[in-house]
Amino acid sequence: MKKGVLLLIPFILLLIAAIFKNQNGVSKKVPKNCSHQQSHLHLNRNKNGVELFEDYVVSVIKHGSGSLGFATKMEGGYVSEDDAKKIAAYLATLQGYKPTHPEFVKEGAALYYGNCVGCHQKGVKSFPDLTRKPLLGIEKMANKR
Repeated sequence: MKKGVLLLIPFILLLIAAIFKNQNGVSKKVPKNCSHQQSHLHLNRNKNGVELFEDYVVSVIKHGSGSLGFATKMEGGYVSEDDAKKIAAYLATLQGYKPTHPEFVKEGAALYYGNCVGCHQKGVKSFPDLTRKPLLGIEKMANKR
């Protein structure tokens, strides 16, 4: 019985997140100091693999995916920067990394399932699958070098 209830938690979180979205499924919340006319990734490429990965995820969540050349662009600002770091820690585990803040993983998973999984899951055509290794955006950046 307990296992069944635990399996419902991600779906309940997804439902709650859906309630807070507008009719198009895109949040209207705009982060401070961020222009959505031109979205840029602010990455220090001298960092190691997990740090670069986590910075990439946080930057896309904070600033959006406009500079990555995807057909569907995600606006930034869906969650706070602190929550973005937690999501990045969780996604790092899906990529096989040991996150820089392992204590963020559990809460990051809840945030991911509550805010991201509705669009970013296998089978959804409009947004990249965030469980893919490597993430499509990171692969695109590597190919640009």
